[in-house]
Amino acid sequence: MWRLMLREFRLLLRRPVLAGLVVLLPVLMIAVLIGIFRAGIPVGMAVAVVDLDHSDLSRSVSRMLDAAPELQVTHQARSLSEARALIVSGAVRGAIWLPPDFERDIARGDRPEIVTFYDNQHMSAGSMVARGARNAIDTALAGLRVSIRQGQGEAPVQAQVALQPIPLQAHALFNPAFDYVHFLLAALVPTVSQIIAAAGTAYAISLDFAPGRHPQVLVRMAGGLLPALLGKILPYTLMFLLILGLSDVALYGWLGVPLRGSLLLMAAGALLFVLAAQLIGAVAFVLTRDMGTAASIIAVITAPAFGFMGLGFPREAMSPLAQLWGAMIPGTWYVELRIDQSLRATPVEISIWPVLWLALITVGLAALALAQLARMRRTLEVGA
Repeated sequence: MWRLMLREFRLLLRRPVLAGLVVLLPVLMIAVLIGIFRAGIPVGMAVAVVDLDHSDLSRSVSRMLDAAPELQVTHQARSLSEARALIVSGAVRGAIWLPPDFERDIARGDRPEIVTFYDNQHMSAGSMVARGARNAIDTALAGLRVSIRQGQGEAPVQAQVALQPIPLQAHALFNPAFDYVHFLLAALVPTVSQIIAAAGTAYAISLDFAPGRHPQVLVRMAGGLLPALLGKILPYTLMFLLILGLSDVALYGWLGVPLRGSLLLMAAGALLFVLAAQLIGAVAFVLTRDMGTAASIIAVITAPAFGFMGLGFPREAMSPLAQLWGAMIPGTWYVELRIDQSLRATPVEISIWPVLWLALITVGLAALALAQLARMRRTLEVGA
């Protein structure tokens, strides 16, 4: 097995395509993802204000909107039609409509309506605009109403209690800042790694098990089918783990994602995750013995994997088939383990279950790959 492992490392030097696939491409992809999301929180989303009042108060609200970190007032539209055209053209992400007689109605104690329009088809940008506008308007109007009540003779505390008789506090326990590094980047890195580990392993195996090759030689060199399979894929396991580890150093060190759980559990999960992803590629190739078909199978399984992980859409709300599909993908359990052991500090007795699922997937795929390799070897020996 050791001879095979050394042979694989030497093969990397002779095969630039293989080296590019298993080393350069994952490093480049992870670097690009970190470059995209390292800001953490989107700020300065362009919005338009439709100010039909042109009063001191409406201008004050407009300034508060511009001061909100999520927003930047880039356009003053004259009508809703103009604001809609700006949203449709992509010039702004939303519009805030301030009605006529806005200041007068507030002074009378009436309840004028401020309307926010936003593009919720792009959910992240739309929710960012909605939240930023709501916070800015609430802050501006709350201060104004307290001032009006104080002007009518109420004490500051009484004025504040009258505006909010029952204080409501809501606390986000994990990722309260809605940081995209915590929410998205920590899951995208394993997703990309899963695709590349499966494709890279399939390509490496194709170099010895494709039609016209002589896999029996590998079995004789390693002294058995299992050592041959291990000697073939373990060098790439080490490389993928090294790349994943370096990305985690950037994630948990440079980018400041908290790591509050068990490092040992994280390491065990990473090893099983990489092996399971590699075995998806190995099984895809040994079943088809055609790299093009194997690449298609890998793409069908791993490309939509992020959608089945339950980050953007809860798994509980998915159909039973979608839940089963997600449960069979190693990235689903590895991302759950990473979130548990980084943001939530989940106890080990709960967080052990994703690791056990990863182990089950790995053993199942390994058994399938070995059975197919054994059948392939017997066929070749009979043919010889």
